[in-house]
Amino acid sequence: MPTTRNDGLDLDFGVSGEGPPLLIISGLSAERSFWTLVRPFLAGFTLVEFDNRDIGKSARATAPYTTAHMARDALAVLDAAGFARAHVLGHSLGGMIAQELALAAPGRVDRLVLANTIARNDLYTTGIMRLLRQLRLEIDNELTFGAALTSFVIGMRMLKTVPLFAAVQQSLDAGLYQEKDAFLRQLDACVASDTLARLGGIAAPTLVICSDDDRLFAPAMARELVAGIAGARLTEIIDTGHCPMVEAPENFGTSVRAFLNGG
Repeated sequence: MPTTRNDGLDLDFGVSGEGPPLLIISGLSAERSFWTLVRPFLAGFTLVEFDNRDIGKSARATAPYTTAHMARDALAVLDAAGFARAHVLGHSLGGMIAQELALAAPGRVDRLVLANTIARNDLYTTGIMRLLRQLRLEIDNELTFGAALTSFVIGMRMLKTVPLFAAVQQSLDAGLYQEKDAFLRQLDACVASDTLARLGGIAAPTLVICSDDDRLFAPAMARELVAGIAGARLTEIIDTGHCPMVEAPENFGTSVRAFLNGG
């Protein structure tokens, strides 16, 4: 896979498909393999996918950073892929990064999709982030921590049909693992992210996606994004948790594709 560099860090990325470019930005502790199930439903686009710093095949950082730093990573990937402009899709922490990208480089963004993300943490989400930090610090067993994290981000429908620990073990067996310090650095970037007062500066046509059973970032926080971004639309995916691209890939992908095609 090709790589590029930003802030002295190697960033691993891949380009696939044909059509208008779509830059995909993953969330906390998520490699680009996270998007495997939804890729078939994004046919008709050239997918530009990468591992954020501190995850997957990209380099591990040695100092704290912000979502603005990570947005510059994303722009470096877009440059290396040879695209001056692209649609941008960001999920969770990736959605926070996408907001910073759209604000810093509006001329690089065609259409913007913000999935299961927020403009700013509130008391509830800050408390959840603090809990995740403590769990990561105190739980050394990767299977146990993975199960705890997954139980927060997957909706009840899927948790009732997929054995929790078996699913996490399968991910670990596939090599999907993030070191403790790397997780904490990404988490801190997520906690500190705040675009609420700057949302009016996002000029790209924007679709905000939320899930009715998202127990991390509730639909009300998606509506806050819609209220702050001129002309933004809201789509709610029913009976899914924080990760609709995994839990309902066809519904999620169809919604994204329709919007990017001008619908």
